Amino acid sequence: MKSKIRITMNNNNINQITDQQTMTSMDIAEITGKNHFDVLKAIRKMEPAWEKVTASKFTCRKRINELANGFKKEIPYFVLTKTECLFVATKFNDEARAKLVLRWEQLEKERIAQPQPSTFNVQRSMSGESTLPVDPRNMSRLQILQLALAAEEENQRLQQHVSDLEADNYGMMIDLGQKDQQIYELQERTRYLDAIMADRSTVTATQIAQDYGMGAPSFNKLLNGLGIQRKVGEQWILYSEHLNKGYVATRMIPIHHAGMPDTYKPLTSWTQSGRRFLYNKLKEHGVLPLVERTQPTASAQ
Repeated sequence: MKSKIRITMNNNNINQITDQQTMTSMDIAEITGKNHFDVLKAIRKMEPAWEKVTASKFTCRKRINELANGFKKEIPYFVLTKTECLFVATKFNDEARAKLVLRWEQLEKERIAQPQPSTFNVQRSMSGESTLPVDPRNMSRLQILQLALAAEEENQRLQQHVSDLEADNYGMMIDLGQKDQQIYELQERTRYLDAIMADRSTVTATQIAQDYGMGAPSFNKLLNGLGIQRKVGEQWILYSEHLNKGYVATRMIPIHHAGMPDTYKPLTSWTQSGRRFLYNKLKEHGVLPLVERTQPTASAQ
């Protein structure tokens, strides 16, 4: 409610200040019989919701108290308009809220008894009507109670809004959890590649086949079926399209014969670059190493 005067109560004295009625948190504590610290706590708790809706904070001031030992202490307090006051009062118990509403009604009567401009504006929030000039003598307890009810409804709306935000945050946490799981699975799937690329030595087809839970003969046949290698004599060699890419290295291994000189046999081994090539090629056909098989592996195409 707005009027052309502002009333504050300090030690039950009414002072004309500006164009709005106000009441301090100390006055509220005195009227309701509450501790001023508890009133400050209730106001601060409700201020974020009020600021979110009105884009303004409650007016906070400080007074200086002189202590017996000569020291001075700053005491914070709030100066609230009637609407702000009744909004905060929605957190009080019924008895305290009733005392506050009746005190506002008493202030209205005292103000009317003083020389005042004949009209002031009242925001009719209950009916949704526009702001109209109203004779102050027409203000009643019903209008005050309507304002208190409107503040209570707004408080409930804000609480519902907070609940909706909490629900949205919970949904976001679930989404983040799912993304974390996807990241974890991706990390597990790249762990095999990290391991093979960290090793600079060459490996045999038998060693790679073990990563896939296979034996060397079956693994070599699989690579042959995918057009990667072919057998010439006793040696597997790459098809021409994969040659000269550093995928394989050939080394000679000795064959021992009793009582006779050793002979040597060529052995094809895979470099780490070739090992990665095989990984990508096999993955294209749904063949994964054992470490990545979190679900049944698709059959090779």
